[in-house]
Amino acid sequence: MNSISYLSQFIFLLFFSLFLSIIFTFLSIKEKIIPNKFSNDIKNGLQKIHDGSIKRIGGLPLVLSLFLTLIFIKFFLNFELNNNIFNILLFSLIIFIIGFLEDLIKDIKPSIRLLMLSMITFLWLIYSKNLIQDTNIDFLDEILTIESFSIILSLITIISALNASNMMDGANGLLTIFGICVSVILICYAYKVKETELIFFLITLVGSFIGFLIFNYPKGLIFLGDGGSYFIGAILTTLLVYMSNIVNNFNMLNALIIMIYPIWELLFTICRRIYQSSKITHPDNLHLHTIINASLKKSKFVIKKKLNSNPLTAVIVNILAIIPSSLFLIYNFDKNLNDVESLCFFVSLLFLYTTIYLLLIKRNQKSFKS
Repeated sequence: MNSISYLSQFIFLLFFSLFLSIIFTFLSIKEKIIPNKFSNDIKNGLQKIHDGSIKRIGGLPLVLSLFLTLIFIKFFLNFELNNNIFNILLFSLIIFIIGFLEDLIKDIKPSIRLLMLSMITFLWLIYSKNLIQDTNIDFLDEILTIESFSIILSLITIISALNASNMMDGANGLLTIFGICVSVILICYAYKVKETELIFFLITLVGSFIGFLIFNYPKGLIFLGDGGSYFIGAILTTLLVYMSNIVNNFNMLNALIIMIYPIWELLFTICRRIYQSSKITHPDNLHLHTIINASLKKSKFVIKKKLNSNPLTAVIVNILAIIPSSLFLIYNFDKNLNDVESLCFFVSLLFLYTTIYLLLIKRNQKSFKS
């Protein structure tokens, strides 16, 4: 099949999944089946920066549009996912269900959720063998030849990513835009090595994200909820691990660079809460996006132009999260990442994010309480 034929199929997939996502997201906003006390996210938490009562079941249209698009192309384009991608999709669906239950019940203890996520991930890793194997760090790769160590590292990585994506989901479009950007980066790597099935899947994913984003940005008419944020975290992280094992010049160092912002968010939040002697699982309003939002609200430019600080926060955070990593990866696109250079870049960005955070928290100290 020539490149023009592939291109036409890629474009069709993008717009088909986009169309379905728009339809399902609109229906999710308008649905009256689920009582509001279950479907809505009422502003009653320190970490929330939105106003009013808004539905938090946005992960559902994402999942529906993605699955139905894949079913459609299976029967009409004769396209089938390979077992590895199918297993990733199945795992992400199970993780979504756990988060979606929390969206409805709103009272599942974080420790119970963590236990459920860990058990399911552990069993899935044993079954799928989608394990971290190639980090391009010699001593670590030698350790990872022992399967039990590879399972443990993969488990920690995936569970950390799920929690990091959930923490990151705090402003209109923030996590969804990040998911789109990461997916586009992965499409570039998959295209380079002609992994057509992977490209098909990623384009379908991007279309689903964009369809939801139309209703989530700039005005949040619906939220991802825990189900949506878990789903995005699960599918991106497992895809990164999968690609690190099959794509040339792509290993876990690439994944580390791509996911550097949510990694920082998680690590810094844990350290901050330990330092403040507060519960690690206790939500607060001290994330970088909430602090940036508070700074924007005080900005003379935002006040003068009567801008909404919430969607503007998503743009600024994604610039910080994506631009440095993308430039670094573009510079090193045709070669294996050097471990020392990559880790130095990683540490430098961690330092940059921390510095920005400390400067902003000092400026807005009176606006927050832990």
